[in-house]
Amino acid sequence: MTATNYQVRVSGTIPSELLDELSDMTISVEPPETVLYGELPDQSALFGLISRMHGMGLRLIEIRRLPGGEGTHP
Repeated sequence: MTATNYQVRVSGTIPSELLDELSDMTISVEPPETVLYGELPDQSALFGLISRMHGMGLRLIEIRRLPGGEGTHP
């Protein structure tokens, strides 16, 4: 299965313990939101990220699948 590039937008800032886990993603703070750009290997990884964010009380605003090869901040 091919990895897919995503943009994940959350309200506020992401706690440092989650930032450590997201070191492969590009993180852009655009107050009042934080935007993550990067590649996830499969839908299971995406669901895991969503679950982890939910467990930390983060408010998910948007998840966008990006066209192939577009894994960094545009």
